[in-house]
Amino acid sequence: MRVFTDAALRDLSLSPRARLLRRLGARDGAGLRDELAALEREHRGQRERYLDWVTTILATAAERHGRAGLRLLTVRTLTFFAAYPGVEPVHDDLPAPMADEVAAAADRGDTEGALAVFDRREAEWRSVIDVLRDWLSALLSRVYAEWGPDELEAFHRRRGEDALRGLMADIDRSAGERLVNLVRLLQGHFTELVVSEDDEKFTIVQDPCGTCTRQVLDGRFAAGLGLAVVDDEHPVAWGGRPTTIYRTHVPIWHVEMARERLGAPWPVNLCPSGLDGGACTILLYKDPRDPSAAARVPSAPAEPA
Repeated sequence: MRVFTDAALRDLSLSPRARLLRRLGARDGAGLRDELAALEREHRGQRERYLDWVTTILATAAERHGRAGLRLLTVRTLTFFAAYPGVEPVHDDLPAPMADEVAAAADRGDTEGALAVFDRREAEWRSVIDVLRDWLSALLSRVYAEWGPDELEAFHRRRGEDALRGLMADIDRSAGERLVNLVRLLQGHFTELVVSEDDEKFTIVQDPCGTCTRQVLDGRFAAGLGLAVVDDEHPVAWGGRPTTIYRTHVPIWHVEMARERLGAPWPVNLCPSGLDGGACTILLYKDPRDPSAAARVPSAPAEPA
């Protein structure tokens, strides 16, 4: 049974900037403020999740490999920031809230000024979030290079215990609420997407995906950062499918660990292979335990006959 009309799905698929333009055109000051505040909450949430992930990686290195393991990742941090392209000094300051400044420009009838503030703040947030994504990717690359795919899985499972706690809480919400929450989260890390629906699931096509694919398209694998691509015949790479190091959490969290909790992958992520910068699709089944989800999980390419 359908939950949303096609018009509602088109509306949900609008980018934050497109929604801002609509608010500006309608002179909807209150809606504009609410929209921007909600978007910045998602940005802050993504930043906090990444900070927690980096912290967990370092703590796991100390727990499993002692002082030597922590020192290894500390040195990797130094080399990462030395090589990182165009990184601003690391500090705790966040981009200034944008709602008041955008609304003030809108009240003056200055649509271009309002958009300029939005674009500037979004660029600042993107920088904050991307450096954390790339830092944790560099740390995981060192884990993989030093200790191999089994240990990489162990690190993912340690963080996955925390990450999946919130995801599993979402299971009790309605299918429509789960979709809206996921779309807002994805847009909080700069995904461009289109949502469609059939009787059994929602399909979210990200083009580009706001994390893994942007990391490839932005040249992070060609910037001297030493980020890994994993192709071992192992669950971290869907059994041997070339997988960027950041993306290796997906088959562990959303396939292996989800199966252990739900009996099915959740959600199904149809990620591009290797350094392919193409579209990424998420299948969000209305029944999280739908057994048909298992048949859609990516796998390693078959050996030629």
